[in-house]
Amino acid sequence: MRRRRRPRRSRGLYAGRVSDKPSRRRERERRPEPAAVVPAVPAEEPESPFETARDRLENRFEEPIQRVTTLTQRTLAWFPVRVWRHFLARNGFLLAAGMSYQAIFAVFAGIYVGFAIAGIWLFGNEDALNAVIDVIAQFAPGLVGPDGVLSESDLQQIAQSGVSLFGWTGAAALAGVIWTAIAFITYARIAIRSIFQLPKDPRAYVLLKARDLVASLLFGLALFIAALLSVAATSLLDWLFGLAGWGQSGWETVLVRTGGLVVVFAIDTLSLAALFRFLSGAAVPWRRLWYGSLLGGGALALLQLAANLVITISTNGPLYSAFATFAVFLGLLLWFRISNIIILVAASWIAVEANDRGQTLRRVTPAQLEEEQAMAEAEALLLAAQVSLRAAQEEADGANWLRKPAARRALRQAEQDVSERESAVAELAARQRPASPWSAPAPAPRGRPPGVGGSA
Repeated sequence: MRRRRRPRRSRGLYAGRVSDKPSRRRERERRPEPAAVVPAVPAEEPESPFETARDRLENRFEEPIQRVTTLTQRTLAWFPVRVWRHFLARNGFLLAAGMSYQAIFAVFAGIYVGFAIAGIWLFGNEDALNAVIDVIAQFAPGLVGPDGVLSESDLQQIAQSGVSLFGWTGAAALAGVIWTAIAFITYARIAIRSIFQLPKDPRAYVLLKARDLVASLLFGLALFIAALLSVAATSLLDWLFGLAGWGQSGWETVLVRTGGLVVVFAIDTLSLAALFRFLSGAAVPWRRLWYGSLLGGGALALLQLAANLVITISTNGPLYSAFATFAVFLGLLLWFRISNIIILVAASWIAVEANDRGQTLRRVTPAQLEEEQAMAEAEALLLAAQVSLRAAQEEADGANWLRKPAARRALRQAEQDVSERESAVAELAARQRPASPWSAPAPAPRGRPPGVGGSA
């Protein structure tokens, strides 16, 4: 029979104890693990009444503010608003003020010389005289008329003294009207070129002044043609009413005034188109030109109707007789100011429309445009090479002894790239501006960025 073996007793410190390791292991497995210690989260401080009120206001007005922001963005993206912002960005009010200052002198001088030259014929033909006065009243309300600055007797006196133009006084008056007319056209040309974002006109000074003189003469001729058309339209309507057996009635007056307004609208539109197309020297396509010109002509025609209505109402006031001259001068200044604002806003309309279509208003040939694009690309490559050179310089300065040779080689390669790009830019600049004894030297290419030196 086999004997049962007793468990071995431990010696030493645990002598006399029976080893029971499997039991203790099973007990440890049954014992639950201690829970992980979670760091204590500091308690949040209570919000102040101000912060609470602010949060409530933000939650209350967040949606209305978002709606207003969206509406504002849509409004700013609207085409007429962008036209007006472009007008403001180009200092349109300041440009219109300069044009108005020159226009007030040009109109007085032009009327004096015009009636001095053609006044004898005009006063011999009453219909022609009335037509000229009506046209002047359309373009400068309150200047000529029974209640204006210049009455019919004043014009007759100027016409009777027309022979004085051949003397010293006439020569001075003629020189004055030429100078003021050229100054007005010059200011108009500069203002429109500024609205079109065109650089300074590089043509010769004498050539520009000659063009301005021709433009002023053509504008005066347009006024004269408008007077002739007004006379012709009135005569034609009288003849047609006579054939129909109709007498002088209110309908005839309305038709005559409407015909005169249509003539003025056509002249305004054609004058604006010529001003935008030829005088400014801008390459404006005709399909882009007519929208702004028609809008400008219509606005000027409505302004003329409003001015005539205001003059009719104000002349019946009790204070008009006492301050007639001052009121007319003030009204003329305001009239020219608003008219020039309309002209420049019409130019801004054309500029924004051309910009939306990606068209340039500068008069350049396809070869010049290609050279400018090549110049822009070369300058962009030069800028990229300068950035790479700066990065290579910083890498070489911070490299250790092991990476120093490779960093120096990269720096020398970057310097060589910058030199090649500078040479390319200088070559393109010399090609665009050929050297001559009278031309200014070509601008030097942009150098290296500051802080970039030679190889380390």
